[in-house]
Amino acid sequence: MATPGKPAGLASWNPPMCGLFFAVERHQPVDSARARQAIAALRHRGPDGIGEHNFSIANAPDMPHLSGFVGHTRLSILDPSTRSAQPFRRGPHTLAYNGEVYNFRQLRQELARKGHRFETDGDTEVLMALLVEGGAQALDQANGMWAFCLLDERNGKLTAARDRYGKKPLFYHVDADRLCLASEIGPILTYLGRAPEMSMVDLDSFLRDGWLYPHADGATHIQGIRQVVAGSVLTVDLPTWQFSEAPYFTLEAYGQVHPPAAENLAAQLQDAVLSRLVADRKVGLLLSGGVDSSLILSILAAQGLTEQVTCFTGDAGKSADATYAQQCIEQLGIPAVAIPLDYGSSGMDAFLRVCRHQEKPFPFIGNALAMPQLYARIAEHDVPVVLDGTGGDELFAGYWDRYYRFALRQALAEGDQPWIAASLAANADSPQLLATANQVLRQAATGAPAVQGPGGLVRASEDPPDIDSFVQPEVLRARRVDPLLDFRGTLAQALVLDAGRGRLHEWLWQNDRNAMTYGIENRSPLLDFRLASFMLTDFRHKFVGPWNKHELRSAFAPFVPLPTQWRRDKQGFRWVYHRFLQNNRRQVLELVEGSRLLPMRVDVKRLLDAARKQDNYLECGLLQRMLCIAGLEQSMGLS
Repeated sequence: MATPGKPAGLASWNPPMCGLFFAVERHQPVDSARARQAIAALRHRGPDGIGEHNFSIANAPDMPHLSGFVGHTRLSILDPSTRSAQPFRRGPHTLAYNGEVYNFRQLRQELARKGHRFETDGDTEVLMALLVEGGAQALDQANGMWAFCLLDERNGKLTAARDRYGKKPLFYHVDADRLCLASEIGPILTYLGRAPEMSMVDLDSFLRDGWLYPHADGATHIQGIRQVVAGSVLTVDLPTWQFSEAPYFTLEAYGQVHPPAAENLAAQLQDAVLSRLVADRKVGLLLSGGVDSSLILSILAAQGLTEQVTCFTGDAGKSADATYAQQCIEQLGIPAVAIPLDYGSSGMDAFLRVCRHQEKPFPFIGNALAMPQLYARIAEHDVPVVLDGTGGDELFAGYWDRYYRFALRQALAEGDQPWIAASLAANADSPQLLATANQVLRQAATGAPAVQGPGGLVRASEDPPDIDSFVQPEVLRARRVDPLLDFRGTLAQALVLDAGRGRLHEWLWQNDRNAMTYGIENRSPLLDFRLASFMLTDFRHKFVGPWNKHELRSAFAPFVPLPTQWRRDKQGFRWVYHRFLQNNRRQVLELVEGSRLLPMRVDVKRLLDAARKQDNYLECGLLQRMLCIAGLEQSMGLS
């Protein structure tokens, strides 16, 4: 690990936070016009440049040469020279890369000692050399985020991989005749000349739950489109058309080999933050008013680096987040930009823009619907790099309603009555938490199985009681997507499962699309892979009295204490959905009414008749999900 401290200097390098498109045809030439249309659809991810490379590879004796295209759009954060432009080519190798390797200078020195010579100052060339030298298994030496395609034209071998957590996306389609890979789904469909077709199984699950978590096997909600699994490598032998995918990293294995050490947490956090500051352009911080983003600010303040970062805060709806964020800003005496949210005249246009860029159903929450507005305003300030606190809740157990029950079950199994008594007493003022605790205690006393909650649609307390009557039986019986629903393991096991297959992937999908819609790179220090081991620490270190993620709160100590360190009432970034629905009532109802998908599963006419008469139907969870599906139909042609 690098020694913590102020950056020695902001020497130029080229983190290619961009978009990539790769296509191979087996029996005919690549359609260059469609390939260029596909890469043009990624210009929002890389507005600063565009490049392409055409290639051919010898196929089996009785078949014509394979025809291929590699395209790339570039977002220049550092070293905007053309030396590192992509697709990046050296000899027989071509690399299209979206991401950053934060420790590339260290890797460059090690590779130079082995005889590699470098012609650029960036991490793109270092990544290529690392892969050529050691293959995909050499990725365990890299610290960063990435999605890339590396082609060796000598033998027709393609290597495609995503980073450990899956911060950067990489989708693909393969059939008997062609292979396409891209940073988003839309460019693949553009090249194929197809409209997106949604899996009815996933439609039913979304209408029931309001979430659509990833499939463990890499399948997506769009038929014929898969994604490379986080922490995995897809290897393709193009001449024989043989495909294989295997992990190079798993959270479980890493934690076993690298057990967490509390004495290293502060130093690792500091290094994770400082390594993400290198930039020749402005860097911002999304200061939410919670523990995670304010800890990043605390580290910056302790190092005297707050002048290098512009803080942005947003309208927090009903929560006190904006107040806490302002208290931090005032304590440190630093400037900040407050961004209001628009629920009015531009609300529906903004909603459809979110649908088009998200490319999948999403819940009506601030992370999906409010964050894009923040990034749009941040882009107006010419700040193309933004730090965020993503990962703190998933690694350090920040969600009481999601993780506390696992700690309580574990305490019961281990007979730790003092911890249970102290925890319940410290949280006696939280009816919701006590209700969760009573349910767990009753299950333990009676031996009853875990209770998933009432059958039918997942609903809010204010939803109409008859809402299930509007949907077909297939929806009520749909697969539940949350991997923690029936899980009965330890807290550490639940955190690993949720980070690998659960909610963290939703945040990462949404964050990538929110930021890259406006050509902004978001960096998440708390997702530095060296911190992953802290998911495995004992539950007693995470839930202490009235505090969740106690380890992370305690990590403020070597830095600058801030008012957010010991706050209890963090609610998360809010989107006041009822205001949006009321302000855009006519457009909402018209959009849902025009859907061709929804009548297959919902009595749309009867629900809209009810919504025109009563607000609780207009604002119910089911209609929100229907609006999202209708928005995807209109904005991306979902069928």
